[in-house]
Amino acid sequence: MFGLKIEDAIKYNENLKKYVYKKGDKLRINFKDKEALMEYNKTVLKVLFGLDIEFHKNGLIPTPINRYLFIKSTFETLKKLGIEKPNVLEIGTGHSAIISILIKKFYDAEVYATEVDEEFIDFAKRNIEKNKLDIKIINSKGKVIEGIKEIRDKKFDLIISYPPFYSKNSVASGRKFGGALAKEVELIGGGKFGEEFSFKIIEEGINFLNKKGVIALMMPKKPEERRKLIIEKMKDVGLDIEVDEIKTGNRLRYIIKGIKM
Repeated sequence: MFGLKIEDAIKYNENLKKYVYKKGDKLRINFKDKEALMEYNKTVLKVLFGLDIEFHKNGLIPTPINRYLFIKSTFETLKKLGIEKPNVLEIGTGHSAIISILIKKFYDAEVYATEVDEEFIDFAKRNIEKNKLDIKIINSKGKVIEGIKEIRDKKFDLIISYPPFYSKNSVASGRKFGGALAKEVELIGGGKFGEEFSFKIIEEGINFLNKKGVIALMMPKKPEERRKLIIEKMKDVGLDIEVDEIKTGNRLRYIIKGIKM
């Protein structure tokens, strides 16, 4: 496992010093402070991945390492399937566009990415331009995949998403969302366990996949019922299943991959 120690992060970014405190002999950062979280993650992206990324103050702040491990696991599956330079569609790239940017930088794929929030789209485009990458950002206008005119005739080797998975009653709070007061558009999901948005990706995505194409979704550890429902939905549409675990700090994430054989 790799990462960036706080001691090393402050060497690269002096702005972090104002958020650092000591606990025993170790340096700590209060990651419930959104400004601190943004500053640290910007440093991780710069130092480990050579990327210049800004975060929107009103959005959820992604963890760069688990996004990278999500992509790495998925591309290992694609490689086993004989797909070296895939056409990729990311559903819900967010304000940072981190998943799409990492895919383009390290795997030189053709990347399309959707987003519904106009302010986030502008922010994502600026991040892409700053890093001199060619990624096609599409305003989904509330659609998941079907009915988006820019991709209606396209097929993909990979449809990837860290999809929203919240119940309709979810609200942003400093405790639950790591300091982020998120926009309502990020707090969707639907269904008893927040599985409905993922169901739509699977049901619509199967028609946009090439043979040996993959639908890859990342999910938190809990609730286990949500993961089971998503796996069953993938099986229902005829996809073969692979599941990987990744761990960053105390966070355990599951990567659910459905393969169109």
